[in-house]
Amino acid sequence: MKHGADILIVEDSATDIQILAELLSGLGSISFAMTGCDALAKLRDSQFDVILLDVMLPDMTGFDVCRKIAADLKPGESSVIFVTALHDAQSEEHGLLLGAMDYITKPFSPPAVRARVRNHLILSRTTRDLRRAHERLQQLAALDYLTGTFNRGHFEMLVNRELERAERSGLTGALLLIDLDHFKRINDTHGHAAGDQVLISVADAWLRELRSCDILGRVGGEEFAVFLPETGGTEAASIAVRLLQRTRDLPIVWEGRQTLRVTASIGGAWPVDCALDLKTLMKAADRLLYRAKQAGRDRIEIEGANKEQSIC
Repeated sequence: MKHGADILIVEDSATDIQILAELLSGLGSISFAMTGCDALAKLRDSQFDVILLDVMLPDMTGFDVCRKIAADLKPGESSVIFVTALHDAQSEEHGLLLGAMDYITKPFSPPAVRARVRNHLILSRTTRDLRRAHERLQQLAALDYLTGTFNRGHFEMLVNRELERAERSGLTGALLLIDLDHFKRINDTHGHAAGDQVLISVADAWLRELRSCDILGRVGGEEFAVFLPETGGTEAASIAVRLLQRTRDLPIVWEGRQTLRVTASIGGAWPVDCALDLKTLMKAADRLLYRAKQAGRDRIEIEGANKEQSIC
């Protein structure tokens, strides 16, 4: 049995609480509540693996408590076990249909109760571990393995969602494509590990510079994209300038002795009298990024609202 399991006993009899606490000693940390309201308050503040619940409580029935637990908790988050003097099949069926995992009648067999609680503790912990593993896998599937920014697929999904919302609300948004200048030279001169460190460092610096609503993704080897929700051309240009300057000023320490410096080129676009379409925005920003490269790199080319800006 894993350590760290948490058990809540909800019972209005102090004697029964003592009996159950002694019986379950060693299986985990034990708390108790003598009313339904007290039990629900404890459940709001803490998470329990198993809840032993009496049906007859002074302020509400255990069935009411179970119903509220089922409504508030994720499936499998806590295992509810009724421990009650109600022997009729109808009550047992009712309790199980409400979401309880087990139904034990009094007087109970101590070894059987301990075994059942132990099994449900294992089940509850396993379910929680599986859920956390699934959430972690979902997170990993959305992120670029190196920089921790969104990968291209997830970036496009998030931006398309934002564009749909913007189209409904009549708002807009801007897209920046950022490409690190002479990145191949860094790999050739210092090795790919140095190149990886550059990517990690600049992505972290940009995330710190961007707003919480902005979406940053790695869309190519050394190419990143930023979507700026509810952002027009003037504000997009201002953000692009900050990202450009942040890149210039960033010292990247390599092997504890060398400080690498990098610059970036940025192409930016936002919708102009057209549908909010990611493919169109990407194509426009890519064209402007190419123009920035051709104009000498370490600069911004941004366009929208029928005007273009070149920002050094």
